[in-house]
Amino acid sequence: MIDEKIAERRASVRDDRRRSRLRRTITLVVVLALIGVLVAVERSALVGLEEVEVVGIERLTSAEVREAAALEIGTSTLRLGLDRARERVAALPLVRRAEAGRLDPLTVRIEIEERIPRVVAAGGDERRLLDAEGVVIDEVDATDDADLVAALPEIRLPGTPPEVGESVAADPALANAHAVWRGLSGPIRAEVVRLDAAGPDELTLQLSAGIAVRFGRAERVDEKVRALGAVLEDIGDTPIEMIDVRAPRAPVVGDG
Repeated sequence: MIDEKIAERRASVRDDRRRSRLRRTITLVVVLALIGVLVAVERSALVGLEEVEVVGIERLTSAEVREAAALEIGTSTLRLGLDRARERVAALPLVRRAEAGRLDPLTVRIEIEERIPRVVAAGGDERRLLDAEGVVIDEVDATDDADLVAALPEIRLPGTPPEVGESVAADPALANAHAVWRGLSGPIRAEVVRLDAAGPDELTLQLSAGIAVRFGRAERVDEKVRALGAVLEDIGDTPIEMIDVRAPRAPVVGDG
């Protein structure tokens, strides 16, 4: 009787082991089959990239963005590396922000926010566009809208402006002038047609009324702007050539 029970128990254990091995084998076969299907799909034309759509560009071209993204047509959309593509596009000087995502299984959309030209930096024979953050975003060339460029204030430098992709920090005189421009109030900024940056400590603003404003360093900018506004209000239509606000508590008005 005891032997029979032992034999039954051993048979039951053997059956459990066989069922367990069978389940493992079936699971392994299913997993391998799924992997095979995924590999086949990943390598098939069913998920091959067909189009890279670019939106939000004005100065850039779609070709320039696609080249920077380096997303090859035909590449499986399951392994595109969109984060790296976005980083490459965002590194373009004209790009302020970039996003990349799948529009559908076969299409990628790259959305661009371009940097907007706000200032022209000029020196030697070179003229380059800056944005509000002080990034040198592009050259001024014959394809630019002449009216647009003419409407931008110009920072004149004694030397050549930094290269495209660099920032104003590469030139102390330009950095000082740009910092002052950013600190100007709206009404005063609208009157400034040119900033003559002779050096990091020497800056003169040329106003549309023909008045030269000796501004100096980009320090105590708010005080200097208030002093300049007060002087302009006081003089009204009186013709003058120069205002010196380097000492904002004691501004000087003169003839040159």
